[in-house]
Amino acid sequence: MENLKKVKHLEKNMSNSRPQKHITLFIFLLLIIYVTSGCSNKSTEKTSSSYDEVNNFLEDNHANVDIINDDYNNGFSILDSDIDKNNIILAGEAHAIAKNYELELALLKHLNQKNKIRYLLAEMGYSSSCYINEYLETGDEANLKLIFNKLEGKASWNKENFTFWIELRKYNLTVPEDQRIKVIGIDIEHNVIAALEYLNTILPSTVPPKEIKSAIEKYTSSYNLKNEDTIIKTIKNLQSDMVANPGIYNTYLGSKYFDFSIVVDNIVNSINAYASKGANLEDIREPSMYSNFKRIYSHFPIGKYFGEFGMEHVYQKNGGSYLRNQPTFAMYLNSSDSPVKGKVISIAYGYENCTFMNWLQNNVESKAESVINNIDLLDIYSKTETTVFKLNGDSSPFSSKTYFVKGSNEGSTTDYFQYIILIKNSKGTIPLGKL
Repeated sequence: MENLKKVKHLEKNMSNSRPQKHITLFIFLLLIIYVTSGCSNKSTEKTSSSYDEVNNFLEDNHANVDIINDDYNNGFSILDSDIDKNNIILAGEAHAIAKNYELELALLKHLNQKNKIRYLLAEMGYSSSCYINEYLETGDEANLKLIFNKLEGKASWNKENFTFWIELRKYNLTVPEDQRIKVIGIDIEHNVIAALEYLNTILPSTVPPKEIKSAIEKYTSSYNLKNEDTIIKTIKNLQSDMVANPGIYNTYLGSKYFDFSIVVDNIVNSINAYASKGANLEDIREPSMYSNFKRIYSHFPIGKYFGEFGMEHVYQKNGGSYLRNQPTFAMYLNSSDSPVKGKVISIAYGYENCTFMNWLQNNVESKAESVINNIDLLDIYSKTETTVFKLNGDSSPFSSKTYFVKGSNEGSTTDYFQYIILIKNSKGTIPLGKL
């Protein structure tokens, strides 16, 4: 304001002379340049200060991890304080990248050893996890092969995935039985044929009670005939009959009642989701996963859970995902009726110089796109091929600013996820082939 008063005073005193008018205009332009230059410098200083804040926080809150040499517990300890305070840890990946499986196994071992996490949530149907648990308990690879031979054409049909379960069994045998990891599939039954086969393996050989005999026999007859339309009709009828007669089914099925009922429900969910060429897939899938989790949470002994899913499922706020217009699985976990509300940690995997097995194009190796952005901010601190970055905590700039979230600039980074693990130089997974 003082500068403007001086300009007006000069204009008044020199108004009677043309040269004086030119001088006035010159002085006014000088003042504009001075003021504008000052604002520009302040803006640059503010931006520079913001990046300094981000870099200072990342420098103090990262850990390089050596998974190759099994030296990861020190690096992963950066997670421990948050894991101690929360019940669900979700990691979000891009599928069919080889190092995902190395990282998942190392994380799972650390969480089991340090934080007593026993449950591995899996992006698979519950029936598939039952077969895998049988393998983990008995070592009979026939149960693994039964699942994997039906996965051809999917991202999970790869050698690294098959090896993951073999290595997990080896690890389980090194810890006390009451600390061994149990796998729990919470997805809809994408592989309906395998799920139907599982139902048949756990049906009692005894004659059903007369009240439920008709529904069960209609289902088993339709399955034996392999008629798709009839199977759909009879499995839905079986589901309705179980709702009408829960006590009788519970008595008849005994210890397998929970397994049988959740698989039936998710076969129906899958049928509905893939109807009309999958038009309703995502509308059905996310709430089904959440419903399955609540059932599992109340059924099994209380414990903590770790799960690795496609990144779109672990965003805690709608953002860089095709699920941007509806709640994600992680958002459901933080909803008002959730038994783990406010106790969820999400970890985003970032990728640099990685490829993936492109299951949609005959399994060719293709460049992997990172599910996060601003990789350059992280890369300067990454000295190994796996680096963990903590984004939450006191004075974190990521609690007020949005970095790393693709497709959104609303809210803060920690509204979406609280950690990033940067993975570098990974090849794509290798197609499995016939077992």
